[in-house]
Amino acid sequence: MKTFLSTLLFTLMSVSLMAQTPATLKLNLEKGKTYTVKTVTKQTMQQGVSGQSMVANVLANHVISFKLLGREKDVLELEVRFDTVVNKISAPGYSKETSSAQPGKDPLERLQNKMSLYPLNAKFSTAGKFVAFSNLNEYKTNVMLFIDSLPDSKKDDAKKQADMLLKESALKSSIEPLFAHLTEKPVNLNDSWESSYVTSVSDISFLVFNTYILKAVENGQAVLTASSEIESMPSSNSSVKIEQPIKGSATFDIRVDLATGMIATQSEKSKMEGSMTVSNGGTDYKVDLKIEAQAETNLMK
Repeated sequence: MKTFLSTLLFTLMSVSLMAQTPATLKLNLEKGKTYTVKTVTKQTMQQGVSGQSMVANVLANHVISFKLLGREKDVLELEVRFDTVVNKISAPGYSKETSSAQPGKDPLERLQNKMSLYPLNAKFSTAGKFVAFSNLNEYKTNVMLFIDSLPDSKKDDAKKQADMLLKESALKSSIEPLFAHLTEKPVNLNDSWESSYVTSVSDISFLVFNTYILKAVENGQAVLTASSEIESMPSSNSSVKIEQPIKGSATFDIRVDLATGMIATQSEKSKMEGSMTVSNGGTDYKVDLKIEAQAETNLMK
């Protein structure tokens, strides 16, 4: 009985100590190894224009890979590849699907295909925050070669699409949300920390405030919950004017791999609402927006 009680006491003490051991969260990728992240997003967007309402459903399937090229102190340089980008939009009387897997005939597909062929090098802090691109001009030059394969009648529109997707802010916004913003300091269970960053969608920038909470450490993973508050900023596009700030919120359930600091799994639910005025051909249209989305992100083995 004494032996049993001693063993039980030792076990309980060990579990207690394990629960109190702080977790250290930071990016620590293995050089030369490729880490592939898949995100599937389902979005419902309701637009109201001149009293008419339309609902569009968007399904996005994106596969992006990262490889560590080098590290200097607390900054990692990663090779980023947009392996697969598939987007499908469905609305009454309209349906369109684009995929980067093949060059295709659509200018957007050709652009996305070229984007998938070349590496984009990005620097991130070990806290998972974007620092800078190190070969952005070279990347843009290589991708823009797709313009030469288009008929003259499509080149102007293709350049406008390329200008939007190849902006530093747009490229940053495609990859930064795939990393949790970590503290780099040891954290205990139920500790929380905050971070903020700017993301961009279709020439509209959004300020995002995140709050993370460490809920558990198990099986080599940190279990986090997170919430975000999102608000639009003034648009840099003269044809878009924000009438009512587009505000939103999101909640996350996240598992972070302790060995690498990469998100192993993430479930997200978000909603946004607001209004803006869009100028098209000299005519202004007020657009009311309501957007709901859910997304699943997984680090592929």
